[in-house]
Amino acid sequence: MIKAMDNKRPPVRKVNKGKAQTEDRKILKHKAKMQVMTIGNRNQMLIERYLFPGIIFVFAFILYSNTLNYFYALDDDMVSRNNVFVQEGFKGILKIFSKGFLYGFNGANDQSYRPLSLLSFAIEVGLWGENPKVHHFFNVFYYGIDCILLFFLLKRIFRKQSAILPLIITLLFVAHPIHTEDVANFKSRDEVLVLGFLLGALIKVFNYQDNRKVSHLVSSVLLFFMALLTKEQAITFIVIIPLFLFFFSNVSVKRLILIVVPFAVATGIYMAMRGAILDNITFSGKMTILNNGLAAATNSSDQLATAILILGKYLLLLIFPHPLSWDYSYPQIPIVKFTNPWVILTILIYAALSVYAILRLIAKDIFSFSFIFFIITISVVSNIFILIGSTLGERFLLTPSIAFCISIVFLLGKITKVNFSTITFRKAIPFLTLISVLLILYSLKTIIRNGDWKNNLTLFEAGVKASPNSSRAHASLAFEYQQAAQSSPDQYTKQLYIEKAHKAFTKSLEIYPENSYASYNLGVLEYEEGNLSEAEKLYQKTLNVDPVDINALTNLSVILFQRGEYDQALKYFCKMDSLRPNNPDIKVSIGAVYQRKGNYEKAIAYDEQAISLNSNNINLYNNLIAIYMHLGNQEKVKWYTEQKKLHGL
Repeated sequence: MIKAMDNKRPPVRKVNKGKAQTEDRKILKHKAKMQVMTIGNRNQMLIERYLFPGIIFVFAFILYSNTLNYFYALDDDMVSRNNVFVQEGFKGILKIFSKGFLYGFNGANDQSYRPLSLLSFAIEVGLWGENPKVHHFFNVFYYGIDCILLFFLLKRIFRKQSAILPLIITLLFVAHPIHTEDVANFKSRDEVLVLGFLLGALIKVFNYQDNRKVSHLVSSVLLFFMALLTKEQAITFIVIIPLFLFFFSNVSVKRLILIVVPFAVATGIYMAMRGAILDNITFSGKMTILNNGLAAATNSSDQLATAILILGKYLLLLIFPHPLSWDYSYPQIPIVKFTNPWVILTILIYAALSVYAILRLIAKDIFSFSFIFFIITISVVSNIFILIGSTLGERFLLTPSIAFCISIVFLLGKITKVNFSTITFRKAIPFLTLISVLLILYSLKTIIRNGDWKNNLTLFEAGVKASPNSSRAHASLAFEYQQAAQSSPDQYTKQLYIEKAHKAFTKSLEIYPENSYASYNLGVLEYEEGNLSEAEKLYQKTLNVDPVDINALTNLSVILFQRGEYDQALKYFCKMDSLRPNNPDIKVSIGAVYQRKGNYEKAIAYDEQAISLNSNNINLYNNLIAIYMHLGNQEKVKWYTEQKKLHGL
């Protein structure tokens, strides 16, 4: 028998409607809050990924926008209109990679191998022709890219802090006036490009450390190698990369060594390439005092003391970038001894910072990192280990200035007690006020300083004001005045520039009497003014300093020849011939001297040597025809007349 089901209803649970509604509201509120947080995080990510880099790039472009229409200045010619490889555009690329940095400019296959820097100029010439405006545009563009990469690197190493921190540091870097030479003088593009490659390499090596993808390590090594092909100073980053990893990741010593190995291999490959391509891996010429004032030191102690003084000046220029100059050559920075108070002060400052950096190394203190980074990146251009081709160069501070910008932001943060992890406008008003003042001052200085780089005349006039004790600064300005005089349309302006040139050359020689560049060009000025005796003295003065100055030898020989002092002229012409044995013009000159002396046999010999070197010089045929006519040798007259016709002369 089937039992019937119980008709009783299940017990009804009593529900507290008010409590249920409250719980529902909490759930909805939490969901809404999570949704808002998700939207907020997404917006924050977009701001940090796009808005902040955009602000940085636009800021950099605005600061340097006044350079976009500038002309050539200082040594821009070396990498542009006077570099034959660059002027060939795309056709010159293989030649650029097969020779040294300056081979296309002066034929010197030594010291530097920087093909990627020249490659960028060759591409621009290939696409747009030789145009300084194009070169200036891309210099500013590459600088803007550098600044964006710096922001992303700083964002990674300070990832526990607010993104406002890397933004502020980067903006300070963008605005720092010490970078004007790197950006406004496009010859310094190698400094700008090498920084970009190195920042990219650091970002990629951190990507590798974070997610262990080998492709990131490969990319990092390739970027590092490209940096080496841009400028030799990139070699310091074989130390900088492990420094960054040590301070800003939890990498073990074993893993750190393994990461460094491929960078060491890349360095070895680069050094082998450089050694195989260059005739001499160091500067093959003589280091002159005007190239590097430390060459004026009479002993190694004074040279080291002066190099330390210069390290102090680098720090000072970072802290107070005024005045700025394209030239700090001798004796603007004089040779000093270790007893010099500024040398002693510099030693004390660097010693104190070194002790602090060592003591705070294990704690991974940011100031310890900054000082070590600065020392490593400035070391190769410090003139302490090897003399370079410059006494002091503002362009060398582009990479080291990152350490300064980091340090100054953290220092101001400590003073104003800012928490960079939770920084807000309201709590950081004192800090942001100080940073804003610094940014405004730096920006104004940068814009004003850019104006000096408009052309050689504006640059050299500013250089004389900033470095009044530099013999080279005065001589360079004088030469520019001399050039302006030659191109002046009216006599009054021409004479005005001649007087300015004379005054500036004289000042240069007063500062440093052995400035052969100044004495030679002042000699040219005197010669053009008809003061032959003064010109002769100045050419002799030049040769006393540089006995093989071919231009001084040439001009002095011409004066003596014009004066009829043939024996003296012959002495200098023969010296020139020993220096340039395959120069047909010199042999023509020697032949002319012998012709005037009545020694027709030797005159003919030298003229014939000249013809063998240059068969298209009509004057050579005319000289020989005249000599043989004088000697009555009609057969030779006829023969050289026919040769002249055969060569279409």
